[in-house]
Amino acid sequence: MKDRQPTSALHRKFAVETPEHVRLDYVLADVGSRAAALAIDFAIIVVTLLVVGFVADRLNLLDDAVQSVTRPVFVFLLFLAFWGYFFLFEALWGGRTPGKRALGLRVVHTGGEPLSLHGSALRNVLRIVDLLGAGMVGAISIVATRRAQRLGDLVGGTVVLRDAGGSELLGADAPPPGRIGRPVLSVEQFTLLAGYMARRDGLKPDVRRRVARSVRDALVSVVELDARHWTRTADENLEQIYEAEAPRHAARRGGASLQAAAMAREQREEWAQYVELVEKGRKRGLPSLTEEEVRAFGQLYRGVTADLARARTYGASPGLLGTVQRWAGAGHNLLYRTSGRVAVSLGHWVAVEFPCAVRRFHRQVLLASLLLYGPMLATAIAVQDRPVLGRTLAGQGMMTRAETTDADDPDVRYIDVVPGQQMPTFSAQLMTNNIRVTLVAFAGGLLAGLGTLFVLINNGVRIGAVFGVYASDAKLPIIMSFVFPHGFIELTAICLGGAAGLGLGSALLMPGRRSRADALRERGRAFLTLLVGAVLMLVVAGLIEGFYSPSALPDAAKFAFGGATAVLLLLYFGFAGRRAQARTTAAPAP
Repeated sequence: MKDRQPTSALHRKFAVETPEHVRLDYVLADVGSRAAALAIDFAIIVVTLLVVGFVADRLNLLDDAVQSVTRPVFVFLLFLAFWGYFFLFEALWGGRTPGKRALGLRVVHTGGEPLSLHGSALRNVLRIVDLLGAGMVGAISIVATRRAQRLGDLVGGTVVLRDAGGSELLGADAPPPGRIGRPVLSVEQFTLLAGYMARRDGLKPDVRRRVARSVRDALVSVVELDARHWTRTADENLEQIYEAEAPRHAARRGGASLQAAAMAREQREEWAQYVELVEKGRKRGLPSLTEEEVRAFGQLYRGVTADLARARTYGASPGLLGTVQRWAGAGHNLLYRTSGRVAVSLGHWVAVEFPCAVRRFHRQVLLASLLLYGPMLATAIAVQDRPVLGRTLAGQGMMTRAETTDADDPDVRYIDVVPGQQMPTFSAQLMTNNIRVTLVAFAGGLLAGLGTLFVLINNGVRIGAVFGVYASDAKLPIIMSFVFPHGFIELTAICLGGAAGLGLGSALLMPGRRSRADALRERGRAFLTLLVGAVLMLVVAGLIEGFYSPSALPDAAKFAFGGATAVLLLLYFGFAGRRAQARTTAAPAP
C-alpha cells in the first residue's frame, strides 16, 4: 500500500495493491463527514437509551423478580452505549456503524484489509481520548495526519474511507463508440472538467456547488453554446458538456477510451452476475453462498480486477473507471473479510496466551503495581493519624460511615447483606465501573502515559484513604472481610490494564527505531492481550463482589476464599503456558 499525495485538503487519497496486484484508489473521509456520521450514531444511542429508560421505568412498577432482571440489563446497556456500540457495529458490520453507512463511510486497515476485531477494539477503546476538548483532539489528528487518522486509527492501524459505491450496474455509463466530431474544449479545459467529474461524488453538497460554479465560469464560453444552459444547475451543465466531450477527447488520444467502452459492453453480462453475488455476500456473508456461487464469485472477482487494470490502460472515463473500481473494492472487502473467529480458541488463549503475555510484559506490570500499591500504602499510613486528611481524601460519607461502625458488634459488616433480588444489579454496577476504570487507564497511555499515571495513582490514593480511615479506629478487619474475596483479582486486573496503558505510552516516548505511528500500532496490538485479560478478570471479580463479598457467610470463609484466589493467581501467571511456550521456542524454524 502506498499513499497518494492529496490534490487538496478535501480530497486526500491513498492506494492499496491487492493480492491480485491490482491498485485500488480510495478517497479518505474528511472531518466533516466523520463528524456527521458520529452525530448520527450519538443520536441513535441517545434515542435508544431514552426508549430503554422509559421501558425500564415502567417495569419498575412490577414485582422485584422482574426488576432483578431489568435493572442489571439497563446498567449493561448504559455501559455498552459508549464502550460497545461502535466496536460491535464496526466489527460485525464490515467496518460501518449506522452513521457511517448513512454517510457512505467504511473503516478498513491501512493495507486495505477489512476491519478486524482487534482493530475495531483498539480504535474504539481509544475514542475517549479523541473526544477530549469536544472532539478537537481527534479532529486535529485527522487534519494533521497524512491518512486522515485520528489517534485511535493510528493505534488500530485503520483509516476511514468514502464507500459510496452505489448500486448502479457496471458498464451502464460506458460512452458510445465512434468519433463524434472534433473536441470543443482544449486539452487544459477538458483536464479541468474531467478532474471535477472524477471528484464530484466525494464532495459535500455545498462544496460541490461552489466548485461546479467555479469550473463553469472557466468554461462559460462553451456552456453558453447551449441555449438551455440557464435552466440547469452548474453541475448539470458540466455533466452535459462532459458527456459530449469525453468520446471526442478519447478519439483524439487514439481511441483508447473507446476500447474501454467496448470492453464494458463485452463484459456487461459477467459484471451483472458479479454485482449480484457481491450484493448477496454483503447481506449474509460469503458462507451464505453455495459452493458453486463461491467458485463463480472468485472467478468473476479476478476478472473484474483484471478489467480494472485494462480500464486504466485504456484511459477509461472517470465514471466507468470509478464504478469498476468501487465494485472491485467491494469484492476485495468481501473476499478478504475476516470470518469473525478469533485466531486461537478461548481455552488456548486463557491457558497459554494470556499468562505468557503477563510474563512477557512483567516490567510494565510491576511498574503499574508500584504506581497503584505505593500511593495506596503511603496514603493509608498518612490518614491513620490525620482525620482531616482522611475526610478530604476518603470523603465525608466514608468518614461518617467508619465513625458510626461498631467494631465490637460481631455481626457488623462493611456493606449490609444485599437482598438476593438486588445482587445482580449491584454486581453489574461494580463490574461496569471497574471495567470503565481499566479501559480509561489503557486509553490514558495515549497521552504519553500521563492518563494512565493519573488513574493508577488516583485509585491508589482513594483506596488507601478508605483503608486508613478504618484502620485509625481499629476497624480494618471489617472492610477487609469485604474486599478480600474479590480484591486480589480486581486490583490485579487494574494493574494489568495500567500496564497496557504504560506500554502504549512508551511507544510515544521511546519508539526505538520505528516511527511513533508504527510503534503505536505494534504495541497497541501487543498490549491488547493484557487489556482483554483484565476485562475478563473484572467480570469474574464483579460477580464475586456482587454475590459473595456482601453475603452473610462468616469472615473466615471470605478470608480463606480471598487467600485461595491470591495463590491461584500466582500459580496461574507464574506457570500457566510455560510448556507450550517452551515447545514453541524450541520448534525449528520452517
